This record gives sequence, C-alpha cells and structure tokens, in this order.
Amino acid sequence: MSVQAAKRAVLLQEWADQIREHKQSGMTLKQWTAKTGYSDKTYYYRLKRVREELLEAAEVGGAICLGEKPVFAALPRPTVSGMAVTVRVGQYSIEIHNNADAGVVEQALRVVSRL
Repeated sequence: MSVQAAKRAVLLQEWADQIREHKQSGMTLKQWTAKTGYSDKTYYYRLKRVREELLEAAEVGGAICLGEKPVFAALPRPTVSGMAVTVRVGQYSIEIHNNADAGVVEQALRVVSRL
C-alpha cells in the first residue's frame, strides 16, 4: 500500500467513525454539528466519500473494513429467482430470496443495521 493510499484509508476511517458517532448519539445533525464544530456541508461531504468508497469496494466484489467491524461485506447473489422480501434502508436495499442461506441473511441484516 502506498503512503497516499494509507493516508486515504486513515482519513476515511476517521470520517466513518465520525458518522457512526453521529448516528449513535441520537442527536439531530444540527445538534451534533453544533456540538462538534463541523458544518453540515462537511458532514455530508464526508458521508458521501465514505459511501463512495464502500460502493467502489462492492463493485470489485471485495469487502472493506472501517475500524474493527466490517461496514460492508459483499454477499453472493442467489442463482434462483423468487424474492421473498426486500429490506430498504435509505437509498440501500437488500433482496432476500426464498433459498437464501440463514448465515447470509444474518450477515446482510447486520450490515444494514450499521447504515
């Protein structure tokens, strides 16, 4: 890993931690930014960059860890059609098919709960 890539990874880690801190605080964004001194624009910029990194990792079929816990894990797509349920959180959705493995469903729900 190059120095530049390492710096980027550290920066994204810090931003992901800040986003997680806001979500776990129970405060509105306005309250949280007033407390921390960040602007709304800064928060949304960082949120966008973290999401882009996660989506980029998903496109190459990998997984990315921001901190000790995985934030996104690529899951295998079922080969048999017949959707049983769709779970939507914000702009993200997960389709759970009738033949989905219980472990895959559990992992998917853990990932969604962190968004």
